Amino acid sequence: MTLAACALGCMFAGCASAPPPAPSLRSTPVFLSTSVEGNPGTRVDLPHYTIYSTLEDRTVLNQLCDVLENALTAYRDVAGGVAISPQPMVCYVFGSRSQWAAYTKAHEGEDAAVYLQVNRGGYTAGDQFVAYWIGDIGTFSVAAHEGWHQFAARNLKGRFPPFLEEGIACLFEQPEWIDGLPHFDITHNPPRLSALRAAADEEQLYPLGDLVRMHAGQIVGKRAARIEAFYAESWAFARFLLEADHGRYRPALNHMIADAADGNLFADDSIESPTGGGPLWNPASAKPMLEHYLDQPLGKIEIAFAKYVRGLTAK
Repeated sequence: MTLAACALGCMFAGCASAPPPAPSLRSTPVFLSTSVEGNPGTRVDLPHYTIYSTLEDRTVLNQLCDVLENALTAYRDVAGGVAISPQPMVCYVFGSRSQWAAYTKAHEGEDAAVYLQVNRGGYTAGDQFVAYWIGDIGTFSVAAHEGWHQFAARNLKGRFPPFLEEGIACLFEQPEWIDGLPHFDITHNPPRLSALRAAADEEQLYPLGDLVRMHAGQIVGKRAARIEAFYAESWAFARFLLEADHGRYRPALNHMIADAADGNLFADDSIESPTGGGPLWNPASAKPMLEHYLDQPLGKIEIAFAKYVRGLTAK
């Protein structure tokens, strides 16, 4: 989760075949004992990350390193030829929620109140993520999700509508462990698919016109089904851009990412930027941005997206 405005295989008709995941590689971490926010901990140096952690299990830390370095390869596959910063990205992974909460209160200022409502995992602030241990599967999922937010904050100069950034982050949540290494198949996320089905069955999907204006901070504290629907539908829209209609919209996503990296992301000049205490992202910009890159009105995009969702949930 970012405080936005504050952070299956393809089996259905019309779906483009996803490229195979890149081969996973073993990371090469360097471990140093250190103090982490006053707690005994470890600093882990990697080619692209620096991790500060109070986790004591070295095996788990090695696995976390493998998740992050291989997730980065998956992010770059989605982002195309975006140049990445040579400076390692910083992550904090605490062994307990209480340590995580203490860090959040000490470092996140007014935003801490929202972050502290997160009941599982963590958040991204700026270009670093802060998480806590919720078991190996859950923690690795959170790290891969938040890692995309971190990647975007570090390497993209423009800002996507937050629902889309969340949706892309959800693509990386389910690494599959093969021969002791994580592999990322961005078409595979059974929990999000299950939540999407539930929302569709109960007619609780957000209208696209509402979804595109939303950010994660708005749904913190809502009932679980509405939170799950937001993330599941955002995930489905990211997949829609990647693979719907045999990849029809993938060039639009590529264009959007390239413009964001270059600092030329489309903005409707008729929309005034928020000022004084307002959100860092203007919700009114999402509709014209998507219409510009997909070259069709949002109503038409919504019809195509609804068809895609029906195909996903039917399987």
